[in-house]
Amino acid sequence: MTTFRKKTYQFILLSILAPLILLGCASNEVTVETTNPNFDHELYDGKATLGLNGDFPPASAAEAIARGDQAYRSKDTDLALYEYIRALNFPVQENIDQAYYKIGYIHQQRGNYELAQVAYNRAVIIKDDNIQYAAALGIIELKQGEQKNAEKQLLRAIRMDQQRFKNETWDPTKPDFVQQLKINQTSPLNAYIAYAVIKDLNARHTEAQALYQACLRINHKSRQALTNLGYSYYLSGDLKQAEVINRRATTIYQTDKRAWSNLGLVYIRSKRYSDALDALQNVMPVAEALNDIGYFTMLEGDYEASVSYLERAINASPTYYAKAHHNLKQAKKRQIASPPVKLTNKWGNEQSQATVYSVGN
Repeated sequence: MTTFRKKTYQFILLSILAPLILLGCASNEVTVETTNPNFDHELYDGKATLGLNGDFPPASAAEAIARGDQAYRSKDTDLALYEYIRALNFPVQENIDQAYYKIGYIHQQRGNYELAQVAYNRAVIIKDDNIQYAAALGIIELKQGEQKNAEKQLLRAIRMDQQRFKNETWDPTKPDFVQQLKINQTSPLNAYIAYAVIKDLNARHTEAQALYQACLRINHKSRQALTNLGYSYYLSGDLKQAEVINRRATTIYQTDKRAWSNLGLVYIRSKRYSDALDALQNVMPVAEALNDIGYFTMLEGDYEASVSYLERAINASPTYYAKAHHNLKQAKKRQIASPPVKLTNKWGNEQSQATVYSVGN
């Protein structure tokens, strides 16, 4: 895989995480006085905590976690963080792994990946046999670019899942390892999808595609599996299948930016620039869509089209479009330095954006 494709893949990865299940906790923790609510904790990043909660302090870690769950369900994530962190201050540490996991999940939702990684890592240390914790840590490490650590954690989660099936034949080092997998509704699909992403990053596209397809057999509407599968086909050069899958994704998720962007990339590589513009305009202003086409056609070596679309991007923007102007300078430099590239854009009926692929079960 080229460096550009690796970077592009890393850039457009959609966030892959299974829904959080906020479970009630039961424990026999010792009742102690809580600390002053105006605390400064390394895992808290919300609003000032003084007066955040006017209720009586929790009597146990379990009560603090339950309060955090209630606050989370009420969409008050600052209060939820506050309560989960208060749970960490009790001397009896039963169920504290759950508090760390939930703290990590909130930070991941907020894009605070470093804090999420710290919290997930502590949950894993406390309970290293928890599939969900290993999967969450592996995903956040992948987002942080720590591919080797991520692969280790994701494989741990997958191995634990296969042990649940008593699947002794599964071996990730074998070419047919995907066919050996056993997956069902309770499997951590997010871990399998993230592991497939690593396969794509290593240019093992066939293996990645088999993993995405295995997940889609369990959840045929998985947004992450669909968009990643479509992009994997794009990376491997199978533009026909990439278009089919990406069109399916845009049909199911009509406002998903990544699905439409993936489809636009397929059309750009196919030299179907009008279709690419139609696709990208579904999720971005026309000036940005024109700039993206100009940028990617430049990377594909079609400098004539690149200059044309970047000039249109500058003209379409109501203000001075600095990004397009910068890209235009680069395109003109490459155009001068390289031999002319004349590419046909005659696709006949195939150029219609109206084609709608059927989405099967």
